[in-house]
Amino acid sequence: MGRWGWRLFEGDQDLDVACSIVEGLGFKTDSWEHSLSSMVHQTDMLAPPEASALYRTSEYSDRLANVIVPYVRENLDTDNLGARLFAASRAKETGIGDLFQDSKYCTIILGALMIRAGARISAEDLQHLRDLVPQINCTSRRTIFEDHGFRDPGKAQFLAALDHYEPGVARSFQEPSCFKCGKIEADIGHKPLQCKKCKVATYCNKDCQREQWRDHRVSCVPFGQVRVLNV
Repeated sequence: MGRWGWRLFEGDQDLDVACSIVEGLGFKTDSWEHSLSSMVHQTDMLAPPEASALYRTSEYSDRLANVIVPYVRENLDTDNLGARLFAASRAKETGIGDLFQDSKYCTIILGALMIRAGARISAEDLQHLRDLVPQINCTSRRTIFEDHGFRDPGKAQFLAALDHYEPGVARSFQEPSCFKCGKIEADIGHKPLQCKKCKVATYCNKDCQREQWRDHRVSCVPFGQVRVLNV
């Protein structure tokens, strides 16, 4: 189904990595009651109606915040599993023949999942994530063929998450975030404002909206007028 949104975990690329990254790094989590990917639900507009309905319930939100995320955080922090996952992922960042830096993007997604859980991340690994960001492909446009790396709002979202990272504090990547600076309600003290035209993009203030307009105007189309989905 491709990519249906502009931020992290709003496309198959990110969700596929989230689902397979632990096993791909050689670690077994078969006994886990909740996986890393269980912290990021599918927000695709083509998801089954019953799934979308579940994600909107208070029961799901409560279980995610008070059961699933703490469970994953505890497992990542036990026996330094998170640090060992980072070490294994960084070891795969050879760059040889990796034109789109997919191996480095896997480390980015691992970092996002760790931040989502509020798991411990060393200062060295946090700096490594910062150093990786400018190396990852990023575009402000939809692409028809090869789809790799960030969209601009996803990149801003990840950098804001790094800036506000605190061990033990879970950070959601699915609540509204500013398309320009990536901040969420907890960072700015109020819910980001929604673009009145497309009702997709959100901004922390008018300044961010103006600064991002050059990139956003191409995709600023009311939902009923959208002709190409999941690209």
